[in-house]
Amino acid sequence: MILTNTPTTDKERIEHAHLTSVRFACLLTTKQDPMECPRVQQRIAKLERQLMTCNPSQLFSKQFENQAGELGNELAMRYNYNTGRITLWRNTPLHQSGTVFQLRASV
Repeated sequence: MILTNTPTTDKERIEHAHLTSVRFACLLTTKQDPMECPRVQQRIAKLERQLMTCNPSQLFSKQFENQAGELGNELAMRYNYNTGRITLWRNTPLHQSGTVFQLRASV
């Protein structure tokens, strides 16, 4: 997860700031698919521009390039180096079975 890694180079620090920004936009969205949220799209576009301008750091490539990397709890991201595009999705099923609770009014 991105919040457990400590960036050591300037490039990693810039990427970390972008990844954190994307993660929090995903946490704040009300959409099931975070890619449908305009705020998430804007932040992903900034990260894509950063990665096109400066090649990804080794840490970023190791975690996200052509594979699903964990962006946070229940969030995954993949960076396609060939196209320069980022894909983001929730890592949880839409309906979780066995998690139905009955609420009772307290008397």
